[in-house]
Amino acid sequence: MLREQKAYNILIVDDHAADLEFISRILIKHHYNINTAIDGQDAIEKVAKYKPKLILLDIKMPRLNGFEACRQLKENPTTRDIPIILITALNDCENKLRGLEAGANDYIIKPFHEQELLARVKSHIQLFELSSRLKRKNALLKKQIDDKYETELQLLENNEKLEIINANLVIEIENRKSIEKELQQEIKERIEITYELKKSLDEKELLLKEIHHRVKNNLFIISSLLEMQGDYLDSPQIKKMVENSQNRLMSMALIHEQLYGDKGLSRIDFAQYLMVLTDNLQSSYLSKEINFTMAIAPMLLNIETATPCGLIINELITNAVEHAFPQRSQGNIFLNANKNSQGEITLIIKDDGVGFEDPQIFYQSKSLGMNLISTLVEQLEGKLEVKNNQGTEVTIIFKELEYQERI
Repeated sequence: MLREQKAYNILIVDDHAADLEFISRILIKHHYNINTAIDGQDAIEKVAKYKPKLILLDIKMPRLNGFEACRQLKENPTTRDIPIILITALNDCENKLRGLEAGANDYIIKPFHEQELLARVKSHIQLFELSSRLKRKNALLKKQIDDKYETELQLLENNEKLEIINANLVIEIENRKSIEKELQQEIKERIEITYELKKSLDEKELLLKEIHHRVKNNLFIISSLLEMQGDYLDSPQIKKMVENSQNRLMSMALIHEQLYGDKGLSRIDFAQYLMVLTDNLQSSYLSKEINFTMAIAPMLLNIETATPCGLIINELITNAVEHAFPQRSQGNIFLNANKNSQGEITLIIKDDGVGFEDPQIFYQSKSLGMNLISTLVEQLEGKLEVKNNQGTEVTIIFKELEYQERI
């Protein structure tokens, strides 16, 4: 059953305005939607825009006549199925034949009766709708047939594959039994190896803890011996050198003490280590009231990096306490450490003491402490910068050294 006539678009093509108005009025009265064009070229453009269900096409027109416009529309795959009725005043056989050869579906000769026009329009729209519906059904039927064929073909192929699979299934089952037996043996062996490795690892961890414990104890013993030896020294300068050596030993002993106490045996909680180190240094200089302010970002360092860092901080704090506050017994020392996304660690030690008249003096110093700092910075493959900033500010930039496996 056809849809309402008002749903159908019809394109009328004529270069005479009176004819366009006459035909349009008839079709609009019967609820068709009308679009118009004034020549063949205009018609081709309007067809692409409005997609009509039928075209009423005059033959004699400027630019592009009806025959050529009809031929071009029928050659285009997107417009070839649209029915075209030629409207002509030419009643000779030759022009009728020429129109049909160009692809026209029908023709109507001027002047024509209103009922004749409506009958031809309705007839060709019905044929177009029926033809379109038939094409859709044929396409659907072809798809169903193709799908059924593909399904049957797939079933045949699957049956052949099943026969091959069934033929090999017994062999595969036997092979799997053999493989499972081998896997069970391999799993058993791996469990035994894992057990032995864990046992060996536990023994190594225990041994490494014992090593750290003994190193720490030996460093404390050496520090105690130095302290006892210092009691017999008369020279204040030599006594100070002994005390500085004790502090250096203490900075190393603290690392081994932390490693011994932690579950992990390869990395140091640097912030915790610095808190203990500064507390020990502060207690070593009770004659001066030194206030420590620290801003240490959470980071874990291996022993290769933490040991030289601890010694550097020990030397810089010792140097600040002994030389930065000559005219006063109070002072402030600021300690900052952070790590950026590229893995660079920035360590800043600053005091509010007298500073240097020329920071180059720091680099040119021949003292043991300054030489030790330079050597340790080189060991860290880092950069050292000293400047006056309401006191002395030392900045060291470096990356964590590669961990060296010990056992």
